[in-house]
Amino acid sequence: MKGGAIRRERGREWVGVRALPGRACLAAAVGLVILAAGHGSAKERYNMWAKEKVRYIADKVQRDPYNAQLQALLGDAYFKDGQNYEAEQHLKRALKLQPDFAEAHCNLAVIYHAQSRTAEAREHYERALSIDSTLLEARGGLGTLLCRNQRHAQGIRHLETVLVQDSGRVNTRYNLGVAYHKIGDFKMAIGHLERVLEQRPNFPSGRGALAQANFGRGLKQLQAKRLPQALGFLEKALALDGTQADFHYGQGLAHLGLEEFEQAATAFAAAVEIESDHVPALHNLATVYELIG
Repeated sequence: MKGGAIRRERGREWVGVRALPGRACLAAAVGLVILAAGHGSAKERYNMWAKEKVRYIADKVQRDPYNAQLQALLGDAYFKDGQNYEAEQHLKRALKLQPDFAEAHCNLAVIYHAQSRTAEAREHYERALSIDSTLLEARGGLGTLLCRNQRHAQGIRHLETVLVQDSGRVNTRYNLGVAYHKIGDFKMAIGHLERVLEQRPNFPSGRGALAQANFGRGLKQLQAKRLPQALGFLEKALALDGTQADFHYGQGLAHLGLEEFEQAATAFAAAVEIESDHVPALHNLATVYELIG
Protein backbone atom coordinates (compact mmCIF):
# COMPACT_ATOMS: atom_id res chain seq x y z
CA MET A 1 0.00 0.00 0.00
CA LYS A 2 1.18 3.50 -0.65
CA GLY A 3 2.21 5.48 2.41
CA GLY A 4 0.19 7.95 4.38
CA ALA A 5 2.62 10.86 4.37
CA ILE A 6 1.36 14.33 3.59
CA ARG A 7 2.11 14.76 -0.07
CA ARG A 8 2.17 18.50 -0.25
CA GLU A 9 3.31 21.02 2.28
CA ARG A 10 3.01 24.67 1.73
CA GLY A 11 6.11 26.84 2.13
CA ARG A 12 6.72 29.76 4.42
CA GLU A 13 4.09 32.28 5.37
CA TRP A 14 4.79 35.93 5.93
CA VAL A 15 2.47 37.36 8.55
CA GLY A 16 1.60 41.05 8.27
CA VAL A 17 3.90 43.64 9.81
CA ARG A 18 3.04 46.28 12.33
CA ALA A 19 5.44 49.09 13.17
CA LEU A 20 5.28 49.20 16.96
CA PRO A 21 7.29 51.46 19.23
CA GLY A 22 10.67 49.77 19.51
CA ARG A 23 9.65 46.93 17.20
CA ALA A 24 9.77 46.31 13.48
CA CYS A 25 9.16 42.61 13.11
CA LEU A 26 8.35 40.98 9.80
CA ALA A 27 6.77 38.26 11.94
CA ALA A 28 6.86 34.51 11.74
CA ALA A 29 8.11 32.34 8.96
CA VAL A 30 6.10 29.19 9.31
CA GLY A 31 5.82 26.04 7.28
CA LEU A 32 3.32 27.25 4.71
CA VAL A 33 2.77 30.04 2.26
CA ILE A 34 -0.60 31.71 2.33
CA LEU A 35 -0.25 34.58 -0.05
CA ALA A 36 -3.13 36.97 0.33
CA ALA A 37 -2.42 38.56 -3.02
CA GLY A 38 -5.31 40.45 -4.47
CA HIS A 39 -6.44 40.61 -8.05
CA GLY A 40 -6.58 43.35 -10.60
CA SER A 41 -6.78 46.90 -9.32
CA ALA A 42 -6.62 45.84 -5.67
CA LYS A 43 -3.24 44.22 -6.25
CA GLU A 44 -2.03 47.26 -8.19
CA ARG A 45 -3.09 49.56 -5.36
CA TYR A 46 -1.22 47.36 -2.88
CA ASN A 47 1.94 47.44 -5.00
CA MET A 48 1.69 51.19 -5.37
CA TRP A 49 1.32 51.60 -1.62
CA ALA A 50 4.27 49.27 -0.93
CA LYS A 51 6.50 51.31 -3.23
CA GLU A 52 5.26 54.57 -1.75
CA LYS A 53 6.06 53.25 1.72
CA VAL A 54 9.60 52.40 0.57
CA ARG A 55 10.06 55.95 -0.72
CA TYR A 56 8.61 57.48 2.44
CA ILE A 57 10.81 55.51 4.85
CA ALA A 58 13.88 55.79 2.60
CA ASP A 59 13.55 59.56 2.86
CA LYS A 60 13.52 59.30 6.65
CA VAL A 61 16.57 57.02 6.59
CA GLN A 62 18.44 59.46 4.37
CA ARG A 63 17.88 62.15 6.99
CA ASP A 64 18.72 59.86 9.92
CA PRO A 65 20.94 57.02 8.61
CA TYR A 66 22.15 55.93 12.05
CA ASN A 67 18.68 55.11 13.34
CA ALA A 68 18.50 51.31 13.65
CA GLN A 69 14.71 51.36 13.97
CA LEU A 70 14.34 53.22 10.68
CA GLN A 71 16.78 50.89 8.94
CA ALA A 72 14.73 47.90 10.10
CA LEU A 73 11.48 49.53 9.01
CA LEU A 74 12.96 50.23 5.59
CA GLY A 75 14.01 46.59 5.40
CA ASP A 76 10.41 45.66 6.19
CA ALA A 77 9.11 47.98 3.48
CA TYR A 78 11.48 46.51 0.90
CA PHE A 79 10.44 43.02 1.98
CA LYS A 80 6.76 43.85 1.46
CA ASP A 81 7.65 45.17 -1.99
CA GLY A 82 9.32 41.87 -2.84
CA GLN A 83 12.84 43.31 -2.82
CA ASN A 84 14.52 40.79 -0.54
CA TYR A 85 18.10 41.76 -1.30
CA GLU A 86 17.49 45.38 -0.29
CA ALA A 87 15.55 44.20 2.77
CA GLU A 88 18.50 42.06 3.83
CA GLN A 89 20.98 44.92 3.44
CA HIS A 90 18.97 47.32 5.59
CA LEU A 91 18.40 44.72 8.29
CA LYS A 92 22.15 44.11 8.38
CA ARG A 93 22.69 47.85 8.77
CA ALA A 94 20.18 47.93 11.60
CA LEU A 95 22.09 45.15 13.36
CA LYS A 96 25.41 46.86 12.81
CA LEU A 97 23.97 49.93 14.52
CA GLN A 98 22.21 47.92 17.23
CA PRO A 99 23.54 44.34 17.58
CA ASP A 100 20.96 43.43 20.24
CA PHE A 101 17.96 44.35 18.04
CA ALA A 102 15.98 41.13 18.48
CA GLU A 103 13.32 41.92 15.89
CA ALA A 104 15.92 42.70 13.23
CA HIS A 105 17.58 39.34 13.89
CA CYS A 106 14.16 37.69 13.53
CA ASN A 107 13.41 39.52 10.29
CA LEU A 108 16.76 38.62 8.80
CA ALA A 109 16.15 35.00 9.76
CA VAL A 110 12.81 35.11 7.94
CA ILE A 111 14.54 36.19 4.73
CA TYR A 112 17.24 33.53 5.05
CA HIS A 113 14.56 30.94 5.86
CA ALA A 114 12.74 31.81 2.62
CA GLN A 115 16.00 31.42 0.70
CA SER A 116 16.71 28.01 2.32
CA ARG A 117 19.83 29.43 3.95
CA THR A 118 19.16 27.19 6.91
CA ALA A 119 22.28 27.72 9.01
CA GLU A 120 22.06 31.51 8.78
CA ALA A 121 18.33 31.52 9.48
CA ARG A 122 18.79 29.36 12.56
CA GLU A 123 21.64 31.53 13.81
CA HIS A 124 19.51 34.67 13.67
CA TYR A 125 16.37 33.05 15.10
CA GLU A 126 18.42 31.80 18.04
CA ARG A 127 20.15 35.16 18.45
CA ALA A 128 16.76 36.88 18.52
CA LEU A 129 15.54 34.49 21.22
CA SER A 130 18.71 34.92 23.27
CA ILE A 131 17.93 38.64 23.37
CA ASP A 132 14.17 38.34 23.82
CA SER A 133 12.86 34.88 24.71
CA THR A 134 9.26 36.16 24.45
CA LEU A 135 9.52 36.91 20.72
CA LEU A 136 7.00 34.38 19.43
CA GLU A 137 7.71 35.13 15.77
CA ALA A 138 11.30 33.99 16.21
CA ARG A 139 10.31 30.92 18.22
CA GLY A 140 7.69 29.89 15.67
CA GLY A 141 10.12 30.41 12.81
CA LEU A 142 12.83 28.41 14.56
CA GLY A 143 10.40 25.61 15.33
CA THR A 144 9.31 25.39 11.72
CA LEU A 145 12.89 25.50 10.47
CA LEU A 146 13.90 22.66 12.78
CA CYS A 147 10.95 20.53 11.70
CA ARG A 148 11.75 21.06 8.04
CA ASN A 149 15.27 19.85 8.75
CA GLN A 150 14.01 16.66 10.40
CA ARG A 151 14.69 17.88 13.95
CA HIS A 152 11.08 17.29 14.85
CA ALA A 153 11.44 16.87 18.62
CA GLN A 154 13.16 20.25 19.00
CA GLY A 155 10.88 21.95 16.50
CA ILE A 156 7.71 20.63 18.12
CA ARG A 157 8.82 21.95 21.52
CA HIS A 158 9.21 25.45 20.09
CA LEU A 159 5.87 25.33 18.27
CA GLU A 160 4.08 24.05 21.38
CA THR A 161 5.60 26.89 23.40
CA VAL A 162 4.26 29.44 20.91
CA LEU A 163 0.74 28.03 21.21
CA VAL A 164 0.88 28.01 25.01
CA GLN A 165 1.54 31.75 24.81
CA ASP A 166 -0.90 32.46 21.97
CA SER A 167 -3.36 29.70 21.08
CA GLY A 168 -4.81 31.75 18.24
CA ARG A 169 -1.80 31.38 15.94
CA VAL A 170 -3.46 29.22 13.30
CA ASN A 171 -0.41 28.93 11.06
CA THR A 172 1.74 27.69 13.92
CA ARG A 173 -0.92 25.16 14.86
CA TYR A 174 -1.07 23.89 11.28
CA ASN A 175 2.70 23.46 11.21
CA LEU A 176 2.54 21.62 14.51
CA GLY A 177 -0.09 19.28 13.10
CA VAL A 178 2.10 18.61 10.06
CA ALA A 179 5.10 17.96 12.33
CA TYR A 180 3.17 15.44 14.41
CA HIS A 181 2.06 13.74 11.20
CA LYS A 182 5.67 13.46 10.07
CA ILE A 183 6.67 11.59 13.25
CA GLY A 184 3.65 9.29 13.02
CA ASP A 185 1.64 10.73 15.92
CA PHE A 186 -1.59 10.92 13.95
CA LYS A 187 -3.76 11.42 17.02
CA MET A 188 -1.98 14.67 17.91
CA ALA A 189 -1.89 15.69 14.25
CA ILE A 190 -5.64 15.23 13.93
CA GLY A 191 -6.31 17.20 17.10
CA HIS A 192 -4.32 20.22 15.96
CA LEU A 193 -5.56 20.14 12.37
CA GLU A 194 -9.18 19.91 13.49
CA ARG A 195 -8.57 22.97 15.66
CA VAL A 196 -7.10 24.77 12.64
CA LEU A 197 -10.31 24.24 10.69
CA GLU A 198 -12.42 25.29 13.67
CA GLN A 199 -10.49 28.54 13.86
CA ARG A 200 -10.29 29.09 10.11
CA PRO A 201 -12.59 26.82 8.06
CA ASN A 202 -11.08 27.81 4.70
CA PHE A 203 -7.46 27.47 5.78
CA PRO A 204 -5.41 26.54 2.67
CA SER A 205 -4.38 22.86 2.75
CA GLY A 206 -6.20 22.40 6.06
CA ARG A 207 -8.76 19.88 4.84
CA GLY A 208 -6.18 17.99 2.82
CA ALA A 209 -3.76 17.76 5.73
CA LEU A 210 -6.51 16.60 8.09
CA ALA A 211 -7.61 14.01 5.53
CA GLN A 212 -4.06 12.69 5.27
CA ALA A 213 -3.75 12.51 9.07
CA ASN A 214 -6.99 10.51 9.32
CA PHE A 215 -5.73 8.25 6.54
CA GLY A 216 -2.46 7.71 8.39
CA ARG A 217 -4.30 6.82 11.58
CA GLY A 218 -6.58 4.52 9.63
CA LEU A 219 -3.56 2.69 8.23
CA LYS A 220 -2.18 2.15 11.72
CA GLN A 221 -5.51 0.70 12.82
CA LEU A 222 -5.52 -1.58 9.76
CA GLN A 223 -2.05 -2.83 10.61
CA ALA A 224 -3.22 -3.54 14.16
CA LYS A 225 -6.26 -5.37 12.70
CA ARG A 226 -8.66 -3.00 14.46
CA LEU A 227 -10.86 -2.95 11.40
CA PRO A 228 -13.96 -1.03 12.59
CA GLN A 229 -11.75 1.74 14.00
CA ALA A 230 -9.69 1.78 10.80
CA LEU A 231 -12.84 2.10 8.71
CA GLY A 232 -13.99 5.04 10.80
CA PHE A 233 -10.80 7.03 10.21
CA LEU A 234 -10.67 6.13 6.53
CA GLU A 235 -14.25 7.30 6.06
CA LYS A 236 -13.36 10.59 7.75
CA ALA A 237 -10.45 10.96 5.34
CA LEU A 238 -12.76 10.36 2.38
CA ALA A 239 -15.33 12.83 3.69
CA LEU A 240 -12.60 15.48 3.68
CA ASP A 241 -11.06 14.52 0.35
CA GLY A 242 -12.64 11.93 -1.91
CA THR A 243 -10.12 12.39 -4.73
CA GLN A 244 -7.31 10.22 -3.31
CA ALA A 245 -7.15 6.69 -4.70
CA ASP A 246 -5.24 5.45 -1.65
CA PHE A 247 -8.06 6.52 0.67
CA HIS A 248 -10.56 4.40 -1.27
CA TYR A 249 -8.09 1.53 -1.39
CA GLY A 250 -7.60 1.63 2.38
CA GLN A 251 -11.37 1.69 2.85
CA GLY A 252 -11.62 -1.35 0.58
CA LEU A 253 -9.07 -3.25 2.68
CA ALA A 254 -11.03 -2.52 5.85
CA HIS A 255 -14.27 -3.73 4.28
CA LEU A 256 -12.49 -6.80 2.92
CA GLY A 257 -11.16 -7.64 6.37
CA LEU A 258 -14.69 -7.33 7.75
CA GLU A 259 -15.93 -9.60 4.93
CA GLU A 260 -18.10 -6.80 3.57
CA PHE A 261 -17.33 -7.80 0.01
CA GLU A 262 -19.73 -5.58 -1.93
CA GLN A 263 -18.55 -2.47 -0.07
CA ALA A 264 -14.96 -3.57 -0.63
CA ALA A 265 -15.59 -3.93 -4.36
CA THR A 266 -17.13 -0.46 -4.51
CA ALA A 267 -14.14 1.07 -2.71
CA PHE A 268 -11.54 -0.70 -4.86
CA ALA A 269 -13.43 0.28 -8.01
CA ALA A 270 -13.43 3.92 -6.87
CA ALA A 271 -9.66 3.75 -6.38
CA VAL A 272 -9.19 2.38 -9.89
CA GLU A 273 -11.49 5.01 -11.36
CA ILE A 274 -9.26 7.72 -9.89
CA GLU A 275 -5.97 5.99 -10.64
CA SER A 276 -6.31 3.42 -13.41
CA ASP A 277 -2.86 1.89 -12.80
CA HIS A 278 -3.36 1.40 -9.04
CA VAL A 279 -2.14 -2.21 -9.12
CA PRO A 280 -3.02 -3.20 -5.52
CA ALA A 281 -6.59 -1.94 -6.00
CA LEU A 282 -6.89 -3.78 -9.33
CA HIS A 283 -5.61 -6.99 -7.77
CA ASN A 284 -7.95 -6.79 -4.79
CA LEU A 285 -10.89 -5.84 -6.97
CA ALA A 286 -10.36 -8.99 -9.02
CA THR A 287 -10.10 -11.04 -5.83
CA VAL A 288 -13.35 -9.63 -4.46
CA TYR A 289 -15.19 -10.27 -7.74
CA GLU A 290 -14.10 -13.90 -7.52
CA LEU A 291 -15.43 -14.10 -3.96
CA ILE A 292 -18.82 -12.61 -4.76
CA GLY A 293 -19.14 -14.32 -8.14
